[in-house]
Amino acid sequence: MAYITQLKHLIQNELIPDVEEHIDDIFESIASQKDATVEERAQLEDMQALRDEYKDLLKELNSGDIDEEEAEQLYTELTSMREGEGDEDDDYFDEEDEDEDDYDEFDLEDEDNQY
Repeated sequence: MAYITQLKHLIQNELIPDVEEHIDDIFESIASQKDATVEERAQLEDMQALRDEYKDLLKELNSGDIDEEEAEQLYTELTSMREGEGDEDDDYFDEEDEDEDDYDEFDLEDEDNQY
């Protein structure tokens, strides 16, 4: 029952509000431009479909159609996807930091050759 409860909380309090906020941002962008680009329309449709999928999943949870094992799998998958969104930026910065370290090592080698 624990994963079912956690999954409900994740969907109701985090995933759906995040998607709805993104939908609102797209609507604001469209309103400011007075027209939607093809990309914005596609993104809006994708976000609305994702929101609908989350709501359907929530209905299945509330009706008992999803058991604890399936809830655990879904919870794990959704949280790892959610955590993965922020990791892309972290990976970029890690690579950048590695490059900086490489330059530091290179600079040290040059200093050694000067003496």
